[in-house]
Amino acid sequence: MDNTLIFARRAAVALAYAALAGCMTTTLQSQTYKSYSVGVSRTATIGDAFIVDQNGTVSTIKRWVGVLNSLDGWQINNVYSQDWVKKELIYGGKSGSTIEVTYREFRGGYAAPAFYQNLKYDLNSSATIRFQKFTIQVQQADNQTIVYTVLSDR
Repeated sequence: MDNTLIFARRAAVALAYAALAGCMTTTLQSQTYKSYSVGVSRTATIGDAFIVDQNGTVSTIKRWVGVLNSLDGWQINNVYSQDWVKKELIYGGKSGSTIEVTYREFRGGYAAPAFYQNLKYDLNSSATIRFQKFTIQVQQADNQTIVYTVLSDR
């Protein structure tokens, strides 16, 4: 066989392989997340999610959709694992000796309406508060910030 013909065939196969590889789905990132560390003091302001606990994984997927469907031909989406749950405690301020905390839960990337709760804790009774698996020591709280330590997440 002629060397030019062999080279042309190899080049065509390599080009076809490169074109197909470009159309594959690529996972850019896959991670779990916690915004806290047990035993570490932190500060949050009103409206901040001072505890974020995410179980499961969120994968950032890059998929070829063609230049007619996207400026660069790629579409990037977040894909949530079936067991993905994100829990947030949001600081709502202090009235007298009572702090207000909002609990939100997300499943599959969306807020779950049945998993939304307003909580109130009287710090005169105890500066240690508990919700679900979290035990939290409140060192200082006012209408702007909360200083806290997660004592346990079990």
